[in-house]
Amino acid sequence: MTGGTKASAGYHLSDTVGQMAPGEYTSGAYTVEAGFQYIYNTFNKFRFVINDPDLAINFGALTPDIGTTASHSISISCPAGHGYQILVRENRPLSILGSGQTIPDTSCNIGSTCTPSSSAIWNSSTSYGFGYNVIGTDINDNPTGIGTSQYFTDISYYRPFSTTAQYVMSENVPVSNHQARVTYKVLISSSQPAGNYTNSINFIAVPNY
Repeated sequence: MTGGTKASAGYHLSDTVGQMAPGEYTSGAYTVEAGFQYIYNTFNKFRFVINDPDLAINFGALTPDIGTTASHSISISCPAGHGYQILVRENRPLSILGSGQTIPDTSCNIGSTCTPSSSAIWNSSTSYGFGYNVIGTDINDNPTGIGTSQYFTDISYYRPFSTTAQYVMSENVPVSNHQARVTYKVLISSSQPAGNYTNSINFIAVPNY
């Protein structure tokens, strides 16, 4: 079974090949559209956007024992029949280049340890490190957990970053302009050496066909 769109100078065709009884069927209040071509009715492009004009997070000057957060939103549209997956990775822990000084990736609260693939509550003022969460939102930025609740229970749950890409958001159906808020958090102790700590965060968005 296959399908897709084809075009020439005077024609545009979307089709489904190999499916039994493709077409649009209506009964009462229900409509069934059987065939790949119907995913093109409302949107037809895979699109992933990081909604941060600078593509940069600046925490400013940090205060020991007080967590500092910063955030931006992401949005995705995906016509693929099996939805999408979004993964994230870091290139290295927050560090001062060439010095060997780092802010370690968080392990969350003592007693509720998080890992790169499993989130946990992080609200202790003495559990130091750098971490993040991703929470699905509606168009008004209200938390819904759509696409993310299997990874982060709510906004109090965080994970450490990893140099290996980790899943943070996914759905198994076509979506149009689904959004999430990515929040970064850093918490240092009074013994943390001063300096300009940096790293890079990479997002990977994958359609599932």
